[in-house]
Amino acid sequence: MVQTVIDHIVLLKVRDDASEEDIEKMRQGVLSLKAIPGVLTVTVGRTFAEEWMPDRRNGVTHSLSVRLASKDALKVYQDHPMHVKIKDELIVPLLAGPPSAIDYESEVAAGDDSK
Repeated sequence: MVQTVIDHIVLLKVRDDASEEDIEKMRQGVLSLKAIPGVLTVTVGRTFAEEWMPDRRNGVTHSLSVRLASKDALKVYQDHPMHVKIKDELIVPLLAGPPSAIDYESEVAAGDDSK
């Protein structure tokens, strides 16, 4: 059995002068978004490139992913005061430029622990 969910992916270019303390506050804020109704999972982390792989980051330093139950849940998430506050107070001030974001429907196999 397959379930359809919504994945919201955001690529961030954090300023070089952003402090580790501010980056950690951003990380914790992003993880707290799991409390918003309809949010199934939240991940956030630094990007990386190993010597054995091409560097595909194009200046992107961090990424976050939010998996949601439905398109309606994405609408709730986008407008939720918690999301707006974290975005405006903890994410945007650290950025060197505008983030890139995409949303897409994902098919998840039943029993997949990532949903």
